[in-house]
Amino acid sequence: MDDQALQRDEMQEIIDEFIVESSELMDNVIQDIVVIEQSHDEEVVNSIFRAVHTIKGTSSFLGFNTLSQLAHKGEDVLGQIRKGEMSTSQEVADILLESFDLMKLMIEDIREHGSEQQDASVVIGKLMGLLDPSQKPAPQPEEKKKIGEILIEENIITKSELDEVLKKQETEKDKKVGEIILEEKYITETQLNKILVKQKTPKMEEQSIRIDVKKLDDLMNLVGELVLGKNRLILVNSMARKGDDSENVFDNLADITNYIEVITNELQLSVMRARLVPVSKVFNKIPRMVRDLCSEFKKDIELKVEGEETELDRSLIEALHDPLIHIIRNSVDHGVELPADRTAKGKPPKGLLSIRAYNEGNHVIIEIYDDGKGINIQAVKDKVKEKGLMTEAELASLSQKEAMNLVFIPGLSTAQKLSSVSGRGVGMDVVKTNIEKMNGQAYIDSEEGKWTKLTIKLPLTLAIMRALIVKVREELFAIPLNTVTELVKLREGLIKTVDKNEVLVLRNTVIPIVDLRKAFLFKGEEDNSGYIVICNIGDKIIGIKVHSVIGQEEVVIKPLGEFLKDIKGISGATIRGDGKVILILDIPSVIINYANNKKLHLQAQPQMQAGAMN
Repeated sequence: MDDQALQRDEMQEIIDEFIVESSELMDNVIQDIVVIEQSHDEEVVNSIFRAVHTIKGTSSFLGFNTLSQLAHKGEDVLGQIRKGEMSTSQEVADILLESFDLMKLMIEDIREHGSEQQDASVVIGKLMGLLDPSQKPAPQPEEKKKIGEILIEENIITKSELDEVLKKQETEKDKKVGEIILEEKYITETQLNKILVKQKTPKMEEQSIRIDVKKLDDLMNLVGELVLGKNRLILVNSMARKGDDSENVFDNLADITNYIEVITNELQLSVMRARLVPVSKVFNKIPRMVRDLCSEFKKDIELKVEGEETELDRSLIEALHDPLIHIIRNSVDHGVELPADRTAKGKPPKGLLSIRAYNEGNHVIIEIYDDGKGINIQAVKDKVKEKGLMTEAELASLSQKEAMNLVFIPGLSTAQKLSSVSGRGVGMDVVKTNIEKMNGQAYIDSEEGKWTKLTIKLPLTLAIMRALIVKVREELFAIPLNTVTELVKLREGLIKTVDKNEVLVLRNTVIPIVDLRKAFLFKGEEDNSGYIVICNIGDKIIGIKVHSVIGQEEVVIKPLGEFLKDIKGISGATIRGDGKVILILDIPSVIINYANNKKLHLQAQPQMQAGAMN
């Protein structure tokens, strides 16, 4: 490698370190601005000042002049706050947050393109206006990517389709673009909700992860042990080839197998621990978001966050981001009332939003609580009846908890007024679907007029799990063990037919059945031998009909790749010890597809009715 190439590599390494350090500093700074807006803490102000000063100096050294200029003006404003010459009013906090958001975008541009792509002149002008009010610029309209632009970028609609929608909006000025696109059936409610989240939420992609040195040392030690095991295996292989005493070879092989099994299990746990990151990665963004939403909706809310140190797998942290953001938006928009309304009800004018995370066995529990108006169960029932999803008799038979969980029905919303924040009437179905994709569960509980609590239960990791291996004809499938509640041996008369659909009557409970032989179009005659694997996710239940059960195994989940990733009912694949690839069933998807295709409610008596329509 020549000297120039070496210098380029060294410079890229410095830039990569700058990106990682600056991204972390900006996350902390944004969180701290929200803190000093509430109460002036000198130490926090100093911390923000040092962080911005560091970014200014390093970006200048690396030649990122626009970023350096923006950081320089931000540092000047922070310097005045530090000296007590300027207070952290809402206006000051708004402008500082806007400048830090822009700095984050610039850092992302440097990561992707090698240079800043943003125009900082407007924001620099606002910062200069704080330093010298006589130079205060005229207010600029807030620029936000239009929903139509995002839909075209995502290849969901074409330019001509958007033009038609915009033409229609000219005659129906009271309707928003998203509502018209939904009416024209160019997009589903689920897609619209995802786009609205993307429109409001900055992209969250971590390119690196910090690992404790002790965790790395543990991994290194275990890899060393694994190398010793490999050397012993080579020796036994050599002994076997030379025709040594077979009993001695088998004894050695058994010892080495046990040794490698122990080391592999330890290595698996160590790697899993290395991938765990604190939920503060997500929680740290919440104070800023709640602050902005309170400003938008003229609400006063106290935010309490507990358990930020609770650890979760990195992939789950990223997947948790959007559902959690949507839940919090719903709490601020539809949950907590306006101060005047709260006072009229005898409540304190300041609302409470509490987010708590804690460990429970091999799961992490996240609770989102607000002391707002709760859920009007009768309004939910009326909406379900209006949409023709359940009859009056079915609704009357539901318990209070079951009726409450009807809010997870796709497209259901009791909001009288649609808003961009809550997803224009799109309900909580997307949240629950995303949580269940992570092998998690979501529950809701509420007392009308007083409070609402949504509970999310997630596994520690998605990479490795215990599964039940089943056989259909000559093919094997894996069913996640955390969804399996029991096995039922098939016998004559156990399966009944209701409205041309097979069901199992178990302890006076009617459970719908999915026959994997039919679902995957296996050839051969139907038989009534085998087992029914009873699976449930939250309050939904289904029976999986299989020919035989092989047993439990710990499986490593492998994604199916870009081409096969959207196969319904399959979440991935795994490789067994004999090299055979087997598919892993996605039980939430199986349940949803069954409900959609059969038009049959997944309800059992008495516990299943709440999830019937998901």
